Amino acid sequence: MSLESSQGSDEKKAPGLLTRWFRYLRFLLAIRGGTDVNGTIEEICENVKLRGANTWLLICSALLASIGLDVNSTAVIIGAMLISPLMSPILGVGLGVAILDRQLLKRSVGSLGIATLVSLLTSFIYFLISPFAEMTSELSARTTPTILDIGVAFFGGMAGVVAGSRMRKTNAIPGVAIATALMPPVCTAGFGLATGDWTTFLGSFYLFFINAFFISLATYLIAVWLKFPKKARLNEEQGVRVRQSVIAFAVIATIPSGLIMWGVLDRLKTERGIRNLINAEFRKDDRQAFRWTLSKEDGRTLLKIYTFGAPITPEEEQRLRLVKNEFGLSSLDMKIYKMNVSPSEFKNITGEFEASLVDGLRALSEVDQNRSKELEELRKALADLTKKNDPLEAYAMEVTDRFASVEAAEWQPPTTFDAVEASTEKTVLTVRFRPEADEAERVRDLRAIGRTLAERWPKRRLTAVEEKQENAVTEPAQ
Repeated sequence: MSLESSQGSDEKKAPGLLTRWFRYLRFLLAIRGGTDVNGTIEEICENVKLRGANTWLLICSALLASIGLDVNSTAVIIGAMLISPLMSPILGVGLGVAILDRQLLKRSVGSLGIATLVSLLTSFIYFLISPFAEMTSELSARTTPTILDIGVAFFGGMAGVVAGSRMRKTNAIPGVAIATALMPPVCTAGFGLATGDWTTFLGSFYLFFINAFFISLATYLIAVWLKFPKKARLNEEQGVRVRQSVIAFAVIATIPSGLIMWGVLDRLKTERGIRNLINAEFRKDDRQAFRWTLSKEDGRTLLKIYTFGAPITPEEEQRLRLVKNEFGLSSLDMKIYKMNVSPSEFKNITGEFEASLVDGLRALSEVDQNRSKELEELRKALADLTKKNDPLEAYAMEVTDRFASVEAAEWQPPTTFDAVEASTEKTVLTVRFRPEADEAERVRDLRAIGRTLAERWPKRRLTAVEEKQENAVTEPAQ
């Protein structure tokens, strides 16, 4: 009986525990609380309009992004993203579909189209007259969008909508602007137009397109989840058709990025296999591979490896063609080119390289030592400058110039002197007199220094004493 009752109690506890965990997760993930629905709709509708200040911000943002891409400056590109007003019409498109507001949807699509054209035209003109206009790493990074870029756009847009819908605004909006990176792809497309590089134009414009679409999709989903009020009513069949259209469009937009990502991963895998092959088979004491290339010949991909050092026999070359399959390179044809360098010349080259490397390291060591000396001199100069700017240090230097009997003067940290009251702590100027100065002159000058300290800094406990030596004046100056 007791066993059955315990089993029954365990069965009751389990559902109770699961219920508590479910409630906690609902509490943890709840975003409906604190939502300013009307304020969010009004703000998006207001910012959708492209006119006046927004237009100038758009042009400045496009110019900044173009300059940053042209000179390979990440900081300038980030600044352009922060001031770009492109996000607002994209949010408007998603919100217009979610709340079934045709007017908002039309205004948002129109503003987004005009903003895209203005940005393209601005970047096109910039790159057309730029003295550089060369492919940089920042430009190249925006020509091959993948599924990862879709994730960035979707979750960045979701974060932006959630942050913008709060009654208490958060500081997430600048981060969303940086993460979604809307302006740089448009300006990269402008670079492609200006240079006639259609591959760059299509790749970067597709990146902008998927960014814009998936930010709108995130806005649509969040607005539906938060139950924003709809401007029109749809029957069940129309609602299903809208949802199916959104899903179908998302799938179609995703397919090219998936194909691009597959190609990128395949290329990375091939390059990794080639590096492993070269490190395992060509990096030897008597032979080195200094370059490799991939090219298309007769519909096949040909791997060309350039070596110098010991010659490769036909049997060894045949073995290498079989070995490359172990590194995942079976789809590649391979051809090895040997430079006309004998083993003895190779050793000489290696020895010269090692010697030049040693000389380079020695030169770097000398440069490092010289920099250490320069840093030490700079520290001393900085310390001297600090002393000159400190009134007390400046007065210590003034003492040596003003009194002929004084050889040096230096401030000491606050301490207690036997000559003054026990427990009286003062900041002390230690004065070292010249050996030829007599006692009367030392006493007179020390007291004059003490009077000057009292007159200039009456509220500070400053005193002057003579440095301990034979015939020294030990009483502090008053």
